[in-house]
Formats: sequence, structure tokens, C-alpha cells
Amino acid sequence: MTAESSNSEYDLVNVVEQYCRQRPLRPATQQTYRSHAERFVRDTSVRRVDYITQEVLLEWRELIAERASRTTYNTYHRHLRALLNFCVEIELIDRNPILKIRQFRRVNVRGKGCTMEELQEVCDFLARDSRELSPLILNMVLTLFYTGMRRSQLCGLDWKDIDFQENTIMLRKQHSKTGREWAIPLHDELRPRLLEMKEDVMQHFPSFSESDQVFMIQRYSSYYRGARMAPEQLGQILRRTADRSGIRISAHRIRHLVATTLANKDTEDFHEKGTIPYTLNSIKDFLGHEDITTTIGYIESNVSSQRTIIKGLKMIKEPGKGE
Repeated sequence: MTAESSNSEYDLVNVVEQYCRQRPLRPATQQTYRSHAERFVRDTSVRRVDYITQEVLLEWRELIAERASRTTYNTYHRHLRALLNFCVEIELIDRNPILKIRQFRRVNVRGKGCTMEELQEVCDFLARDSRELSPLILNMVLTLFYTGMRRSQLCGLDWKDIDFQENTIMLRKQHSKTGREWAIPLHDELRPRLLEMKEDVMQHFPSFSESDQVFMIQRYSSYYRGARMAPEQLGQILRRTADRSGIRISAHRIRHLVATTLANKDTEDFHEKGTIPYTLNSIKDFLGHEDITTTIGYIESNVSSQRTIIKGLKMIKEPGKGE
């Protein structure tokens, strides 16, 4: 791959800026497009979109596959495909060359989520830990579990979003990956913890406002900068918790656990107790997915749930027993 002279109109990085101006994308999504375009230019030395050929794309796919996962390449592929489709739309190129380049086949990787036992161990660790921030981090972890929130939604949660009278939590569209806004139930186990936390903040911080961030860690530690806790800071907090507890924990792993727990609870209740099962659609709505196939991808089956399901498989009559 050789370096190409660049005309600003055809420069991929400039195309990204034009694309972001014309599309209603969240800031985090815009940054993803920028970083992926810059990664492509660094890897290939090709800046002009009209010089992006199938051969360039195939070599790039091999390069990514050597140093990262297939899932990572597929993510790059989706974003570059959207950008090149935009280039066709604004008539910079005649056709999108990446449409002829296949993504890698998706492989279901087990263990995307933590187990309930691992979550319990982390929570027990935080409950015993004497560090000043541990009670706050414990409430963060429990909120992630009882709501299935993404880390951006946890960071975007303000006190005004929690209705303790109606027992609901409003998830605002500006912090949603899909740009949607919806309400979820406030879990009975979570409600007293958040209510106690709010009363404590109101008592110790006279400047309290309903518009304050619920998990404003800057109130508790001068180590963290900024007016609000950012998703990157939350990720750092959970990584440190994982290092100290010895258990892999993250907002996304907890989210996978929530989906799996709800789906498997559905199966157990239906077959063992005869209760009306949850539907995948209900889980989809709770997690805020646009497509039910995304929800299905979050659910990890286990032998216990499969054992429950196969109880419904029965022969009409036992073989060899006759009429």
C-alpha cells in the first residue's frame, strides 16, 4: 500500500466530518467514526476515498485479523461501509468497494457476561472493603445489575430521572446508544439503597440539586477530575475493582448477565411453576435494544436451562410398549 496525495474533498477524514454534520449521531458515535477512519488511514496510507479499492480493503482486513479479533474487524467494516455509502450518496465515488468484501462470520464466544456467583463475590468484596469509595461503587454495581444500564446511561443518570413515588427510572435519549428514551421499573431491592444515598447527599452537600448526577464520584474523591463522572472513569473504577477482587467485572459483562438471567428465569418459571413467561420482546425493551437479534446475542444458554427445556420433549408412548 502506498501513500496517496490527498484532495481535501476526497480525504476520508474530512468525509467523516461531513458525514457527522449530516447525520444525527451521538458525540460518542461521531468519535468512533473519526477514530476508525484515522485507523484506516494509518494502516493503509490511503486517504482519498476514490483510491480505496477492493485490494486495499482485503489487505486491510488481513492486517486487522492478525492483530485483533474478527469482531473488531466487523465493527470497522460496518463504519467504513456507512462512510463509503455516504461517498456514493454525495457522488465522490460511483460504487462502494467494501460491499464486495465480506465481514467475518460471527462466532458465538462464550463468557461475555460474568456469572451470578462472580457478581455476588464482587458485591461481597465491596461490602467488606473499608475503602471510602467502596459503598458508592457497590451501589453502582447493583444499579447496573438491577437496571441493565449501559455505562453511558449510568453516568447520565440524574436524581430527577428517578421517581421514587412511581418507582421508575427514566433513561434519557442523549445517553442512549439508540437515541431512544424510555422508562424502566425501579427494582424493589435497589429503591432503598438509592433513596438512602439521596438523603445522605442532601444532608452533606448543601448545593444539592435534582439535576445532579447520581453517581458524581467527584464529590467523594478529589482524584477524579471534571464536573461529572464520565464513562471512561466508570470503566476505570470497575477495572480497579476487578483487579482488587480478582473477578472480571464491567458494565457490559453485567448487562450480559442481566439478559441471560432474565431469559433463563423465564424458562425455569414456565416449566417448573407454570407462570406466564417473559418474552424476548420484554427483555429487548428493558435493555433498550432496537433489534431482537441483538438481545438474543446477549443471552448465554446454560446446561441447567437446557435441562429444564428438554422436560417438554416426551414421546407419545414409550418405545416398545405397544398400545
